[in-house]
Amino acid sequence: MTLRCKTQLFLGMILLSVLLILDVMFTNFLITSAEQTDRERMTRDLSRTVVTLNGEARTLSAIAGNWAYSDKAWDYMTGLNPDYPNIYLNRTVLTEIGVSSLIFIDNDFNVKFSRDYSAPDDSSTPESEIGAIFSNQGEEMLKNLPDDGTSGIVMKGDEPIFFAVKHIRRSDKGGSQAGYLIATMALSPKMIHKVASGLHFTFAVEPVSKKDLGRELPNMILNNDPRNSFITGRILVRDHAGVPAFWISGIAPNVDIKSAERELQILFFILAVAALFVVFLFGFFMKFQITNRMKRLQREIEAIRDESGDARSITIDRRRDEITSIQRTMNDFMAFFDFKQGEKNKADDITISVYRRFAEAGRRLCMKALEDIATAFSPGDEKFRAGLIRCAAKTRDFAKENGMEEEELIYIYLGALFSRMGMLSLPFSIRTKTSPLTPAELREYRKYPIKSRDFMNEIELLRPASALPYAWNENWDGTGFPQGLSGSAIPLSARIFAVVDAWNEMTRPWPGRRLPTDEEVIERLRAQAGTRLDPQLVDKFIAFLRKR
Repeated sequence: MTLRCKTQLFLGMILLSVLLILDVMFTNFLITSAEQTDRERMTRDLSRTVVTLNGEARTLSAIAGNWAYSDKAWDYMTGLNPDYPNIYLNRTVLTEIGVSSLIFIDNDFNVKFSRDYSAPDDSSTPESEIGAIFSNQGEEMLKNLPDDGTSGIVMKGDEPIFFAVKHIRRSDKGGSQAGYLIATMALSPKMIHKVASGLHFTFAVEPVSKKDLGRELPNMILNNDPRNSFITGRILVRDHAGVPAFWISGIAPNVDIKSAERELQILFFILAVAALFVVFLFGFFMKFQITNRMKRLQREIEAIRDESGDARSITIDRRRDEITSIQRTMNDFMAFFDFKQGEKNKADDITISVYRRFAEAGRRLCMKALEDIATAFSPGDEKFRAGLIRCAAKTRDFAKENGMEEEELIYIYLGALFSRMGMLSLPFSIRTKTSPLTPAELREYRKYPIKSRDFMNEIELLRPASALPYAWNENWDGTGFPQGLSGSAIPLSARIFAVVDAWNEMTRPWPGRRLPTDEEVIERLRAQAGTRLDPQLVDKFIAFLRKR
């Protein structure tokens, strides 16, 4: 078994053991807890919506009482004030407070006045509302009307209607009854929008289908999978007769799964500690398997070079790995040369070759470690982290196309990897917010490039790459942040990364997304040229993409 296989097997066994234990302990608990919390939140939001709509019905009842317990309305119903509707029932006022129709009925149950204020003119009468409210109850509803009236919900076709019925009496509620007042209010899209905005909860109204009217329906239905982005639910609303009328359907993001993700961050911290432990074991392993053997190999080579001993060959270990192969190879080289000077020169060449191989291996190991750090602490999910590596590699390739030197390519690659590191300093509520940020939140958000720069400046190895994370949010037209730079004042590395990042966001797959075609991507990039992006670099990048 080769040294590489031994190392991979050793690390794999330790990491697999740690991950399996942590996965069994935490995954099921976190997902179950998040699902329960989301269901409770949806139940609460649906119930609040019903309570708020009932409050609108109570508001309508109060409005109807203001017109019903009125001396002027009583005079109108007794024939003393025939101009009452034209003077006091103003369309503008009624529609402003949301009243859809008013119906005045005398004591003989005849309609004396009715008007549909939701219609385009004052000639329309709300006959359908009268029919819906009375249904097949007829005059019995008015005959048995309580002293304080009644209110409820009826369905006008597929449209829910709030109604309130009041006795018409004088303002002091004394004297005889002069008739009945019926007021209605439609559950219109405008009202739905107002209620949804007040509750910060998105919902819709769906009438109960005719096929479901004769069935026993549940009061609430919830659908939730914590692995999805949204939870849906519906609550049943019944009319004044107790008949199922309509559903209130709500949808909300699985905000509480984000809480589970915060707990998973604790898990990641535990994994980081475990990783450090693994690194310690790896270092201990490397010390005895590689470092000590290489030092002995070095001493033997130096002894042969300096002629400080009698040995003319390298000691061969009993292990079967790459170092043993190197030892045999060096002995084979030295066996061809009897002359001391030739033997010495050859040994020196081999030593240099060994050093270079290990230096290159160290460079690759260091770069891999930086990639792991950047992705482990990036603010997105696993697929976003994979896209981060992809974006950084594409940025490096495009920078090379623009004539950057090897050292510059290394730093532009590191800058791209750590471009969003400063986001970790933002409050979790800002990082996960799906609605538009408030002005205060936006000011806080625009500080993250400064945090990214400060983080990289603290590390000497990353300091030359700090210009990219600090300036890549600057726009070509000067509308970006944090400094408001424009044009060529923006560092070239930041301008290059901005173009590649825009392409990466357009082409990065996620569940349910239709990826744009190549021509759509090019069109969107050109749309940002001269505003967000450097127009010359956009043209070069399009040519670069087409070559690939």
